[in-house]
Formats: sequence, structure tokens, C-alpha cells
Amino acid sequence: MMSSTEYLDQLEVNIDTKAVLRIQGYRDDHKPQAGISEITARGIEAAQQLARPRAIYRKVEVLSMERDTMRLEGHIQLHIGRKIAQWWNGSQFLAVAVCTIGGALEERILALSQKGENAAALILDIAGSVALGSVTNQVRRFICEKASNLGIKVAPGLNPGYGEWPLTDQRLIFSIMPAETIGVRLNDHCMMIPKKSVSFCAGLGVSEALEQFNRCNHCGVSKCPYRRVDEKSEVD
Repeated sequence: MMSSTEYLDQLEVNIDTKAVLRIQGYRDDHKPQAGISEITARGIEAAQQLARPRAIYRKVEVLSMERDTMRLEGHIQLHIGRKIAQWWNGSQFLAVAVCTIGGALEERILALSQKGENAAALILDIAGSVALGSVTNQVRRFICEKASNLGIKVAPGLNPGYGEWPLTDQRLIFSIMPAETIGVRLNDHCMMIPKKSVSFCAGLGVSEALEQFNRCNHCGVSKCPYRRVDEKSEVD
């Protein structure tokens, strides 16, 4: 049975300076110039002030799993693809979440771009993405803690648009989730507005939990600046 919507409002915004610099292309052996460091510090401070983290969660019963399709209560079929179906095998429920840091940060990015402050706009955009990632991680931990209390295993959290899972299934996710109550909606192309928002799902009660799963190891966008490669977390 579909659970009621839970609102997660007590979320923190954590922005790791090293992560923001890494996405810009800076590593331990390649330090940024003083000017870039100053813009980065200002961008992180602005992102901390502008972010308004909110998230919603609910648990949906899984009726059956086919080779590439998950059937949920409410006559909903998610076309997740064979690989994800393998990772989510045995799921009794599907955890569904939508997270956002709001639209104020995007408005500031646009204002900076219109003034020609492109470096500041880019760094603020990166800092916002790191902020959203920290919020998403907190929601994932929340889901894992709830599952642990029930003694069940959790599969990797993934979203429409990843792998074989078509982005158009976002419409089905949003039919389950009252995302408008936290200020998130879909446009005609199934992209979320505000942009600094994300949805994800995770199988609950799976046959086998995949420890240290790294979604980047299964993504075909090898030159993505947000890519995290960790050979130890490779899962077949």
C-alpha cells in the first residue's frame, strides 16, 4: 500500500570546497590562482545563503518485476531497463523521493550572467550542484535508516534518464509525488524546474544489497565533470 507523503524540511546544506574545485578541474597537484579561490569562496557563501533545501518521500508497493519493467500499485509501470531491474531484483517496495534547493540560486546565476560575470555564475552553479548533492545524500541516508529499522536491504538510488530508463518516466514519478508542494514541477521536456532539483527511486527489500555502488561506473558520459571514478565500487 502506498504510504503517505513525508516532508523532510530539517535538511542541511553542506558544500565541500574541494568538491567545487575538483569539478572546476583543480586537483591536489593543480591549485587555483588566488582570484579563482576568492570567487569560489564567495560562490560557496552565496550558495549557502540562497539554498532552500526541501524534500518529499513516500514508499510504493511493488506488484511485480519483469525483465525491464517494474509494476507498481496504482497501475504504474516504470520502464527501468534490464540492468536496473537486476539491481532492484526482489524489491517489495519502491522508495521515491524528490529533492530541491529552490529557485533563488538560479535567479542569482542568471543575474550574474547578464552582468557578464561568467566565472562567478559558473562557480555558483557548481556550488549549487554540490549543495543539492549533499541534500540528496541526507535523504538517501534517511531512506536507508528507515529500511534498516525494518530489517530490509536497499538497492542503489537511481532516476529516470539514467541508463536505459527513459526520462519520460519522470511524468509517472510526478504522478506519485506531490512535488508541487515543495515548489518543483516538470516542463514539457520532463526536466525539473527549478533546475537544482532531483528525483530518485530505490528498491526496498531487495535480494542483495550492492555495497559501495558508484553510479558513475555505469554511466556512458565519461567526460562528465561531475564523474566520480572509484574502481573499488565497480559493480557488474
